[in-house]
Amino acid sequence: MSPIIRRPRRKRSDAIPPTPPEAIGLDLFKPRDLLQRLYADRTSATGDGEDDSAQAARQRALWLRLHEDERGARRSLIQPDAALLARIAALDLTCPQFSEVTAWILRAATLAMAGGQPLRLDPCVLLGPPGMGKTFYASKLAEAFGVSTLTIPMSTITDRGTWFTGLSPAWRAAGPGKIAQLLIDSDSASPVVVIDEIEKSSPINPSETPINVLHSLLERENARSFQDEFLEIPVRADAIIWIATANDLSPLPPSIVDRLITFEISLEPAQMLAIQRSLFGEANAATGGLFETPPEILLEELAALTPRSLSRLWPIAFGFACMASRRYVTRSDLARAEGVLGLDRVRKGRIGFLAGMRWPPVQAGAAAASRKSKARD
Repeated sequence: MSPIIRRPRRKRSDAIPPTPPEAIGLDLFKPRDLLQRLYADRTSATGDGEDDSAQAARQRALWLRLHEDERGARRSLIQPDAALLARIAALDLTCPQFSEVTAWILRAATLAMAGGQPLRLDPCVLLGPPGMGKTFYASKLAEAFGVSTLTIPMSTITDRGTWFTGLSPAWRAAGPGKIAQLLIDSDSASPVVVIDEIEKSSPINPSETPINVLHSLLERENARSFQDEFLEIPVRADAIIWIATANDLSPLPPSIVDRLITFEISLEPAQMLAIQRSLFGEANAATGGLFETPPEILLEELAALTPRSLSRLWPIAFGFACMASRRYVTRSDLARAEGVLGLDRVRKGRIGFLAGMRWPPVQAGAAAASRKSKARD
């Protein structure tokens, strides 16, 4: 009879740890294209081994940086999980006016997670009046995704779009465009790019509007091989999350509007209180949490202001309170802050309609508390 060989049981602590799943990603560029550029650049150098222009030297330095980057060409994609879904859903607490947009993103993320796929979002535009917090929402969305963000103010672009495409080395001020630079610097191939006030570009030459560049960038198939004029290597820009903001879409060509999912943003009165609390919390956090949370009755007096105005109002009101050695804000602080911003001229008389009421409320039978409450008014 053959002897029975007993192998020692592997202790649980000796078990081979599972290999973590590889992050989903893509190659930003083809390494072969980069090597070809570096080789061609060396052969085009002058006899003494030096470039004949500072622009060519900057271009080579960028290629070398890419070649020596320990990340190589690889960049990650957004891979939804339960934590990401929770962060996206939480946006409704701080930005309830964008609930329709958040729901759209949440559906796409849930579907991607179910299929084990990276998150892909079509370009969209947030359409609404000024001061609604459109750019703020986009920045919060980038935080939820854990990726970089870039805001491109279209109203400041006066050329054919070198912000997007870069400038050829033939020009003295040559350099890569914002899109290529963002992708090179980021760890993710899906950064959030905000085209702020997309309808307000004002090029010097109307025939060279930067809007034309967006025809390729906003079309996923074309963006798979985006050509930056300075980098001169095709890069993958098809995973970028594009969020445009606009007050009016009529100045845009139909071919651009057709590439965007349009969300009309409006602010309901019931949503304003949540936004006010969020903006107060953001501003207070920037001070280290110095100030007491104001009561709803005080926030209601600010209901006529836009989110943009409120975000500017609180730091100024905090300054008035701090100068008075207080750690709470009064109606007087808010009224004076509105005066600094010129908001009091817009809604004269709004502050003070509850002048007979005091905050904090007077405690019955407590004379000291009563004097303190009067002092706060």
